[in-house]
Amino acid sequence: MTNEHVKNLLSELCYFDELDITHTFSFNGIRILQVKCLNIDSQQMFELTYPDSDIVDFYSDIAEAAKAIKSIISKGIPA
Repeated sequence: MTNEHVKNLLSELCYFDELDITHTFSFNGIRILQVKCLNIDSQQMFELTYPDSDIVDFYSDIAEAAKAIKSIISKGIPA
């Protein structure tokens, strides 16, 4: 999955701002990352949750969020 694909995914999550949509990335049936777009004071924020640790990171920049997601999913998938 390229950075552009991840950015497109994030844009689509935010497009449906009236819905609460969570995208889950899994590998071999194990959830490695959950992503949702939040609209806070008319500003988009990306919430990344790591299910194995319940750590939550927030990104306001789509490029930074995509970079973080790409890094996480690349670790979970063998080359």
